[in-house]
Amino acid sequence: MSRKRLGSIDRDTIREMREGAEKSAAERRDMAAGMAPPIGKVAGSAAAQVEEEIRKLRRENSGLRADSETLAGARDDGRVVELVPLERIDLHALARDRRMLDRDGEAWAELKGSIAARGQQVPVELGPEADGSWRLISGYRRVSVLRELYEETGDPKFSQVRALIRSRRETLGDMLAMIEENEIRQDVSFYERGRICCLAAEQGICDGIEEAIQALFPNSSRNRRYKIRNFTVIHAVFGPYLDYPEAIGERLGARLAQAVKDGREAELIAVLSDRDAKFPGPAEELAVLEAFVAGRGAFGAARPDRPAPLVADWQGQGVSIRASARDGKLVLTLEGCADLDEAGLRAMLERVGSSLQES
Repeated sequence: MSRKRLGSIDRDTIREMREGAEKSAAERRDMAAGMAPPIGKVAGSAAAQVEEEIRKLRRENSGLRADSETLAGARDDGRVVELVPLERIDLHALARDRRMLDRDGEAWAELKGSIAARGQQVPVELGPEADGSWRLISGYRRVSVLRELYEETGDPKFSQVRALIRSRRETLGDMLAMIEENEIRQDVSFYERGRICCLAAEQGICDGIEEAIQALFPNSSRNRRYKIRNFTVIHAVFGPYLDYPEAIGERLGARLAQAVKDGREAELIAVLSDRDAKFPGPAEELAVLEAFVAGRGAFGAARPDRPAPLVADWQGQGVSIRASARDGKLVLTLEGCADLDEAGLRAMLERVGSSLQES
């Protein structure tokens, strides 16, 4: 029996056969899909959409989780600026290095004009208090300007302050942050530096003035800390009797501190306390201090012995009072009442008067 030999198959023939087979398979699939029940098509499409939505939500949740963690970390680090109502900020929860605000000076006018025209550009620093309020760490002048503008205009844009929220930390850390910013932004006097060291020691934040100087001015030179130490002496001895202590320069401060070391402080205290009115300005007070250290005028003549005044101190929440009594005269010196208006001052005097009458 003879066999029939097939002819050779070239590549074109193979390609045509493959394309024909694929076309037939596609036609059969389309026919099968057309024969599927409508509910099956709907269910399959819905399932595919649900799966795609689930994948989309997972991607979004992953992104939100990462963003949330980033935001929480930034807030903990104090890198998030938030709006805080002015009434929730306690200006005096932290003893401040700046004793008073020069509201009549050029720097104050410039800051107020800038905030009025452009709004607050630089955020302040706040720390949380246990009662839900915020402790002002730095930005005392900015908050004070905003309060003044809000009282003058009633514009709601001045009723909130832009703030960096710092995590709760030790009071010493907040005081150090306040001092560092003031040293950079607005130079404070040596008297104010010495005063804040005294307050840190008095309030138990530091164990003594020397530790306060080292803790609050760790990067200052030895010579600078020596000058600050002189002014801690001036604040402790003469502070209640001085009207313009910020005007005292470094050289005069050193001579006043030396006079205290020499035991001459009673002589100056007697002159400063024996007056009924405040000095007209810094120049008049400085003239008295210069005469004292030089031993001129009234300080050059022998003075009859006079008993030193009785002195008592009281410390409260952000407020300190020193009472000095002699020759039937009582002098009260208050610190920490910078925001007291006329009505508040009258109310305070009425309470003091009532207490004295009751006693």
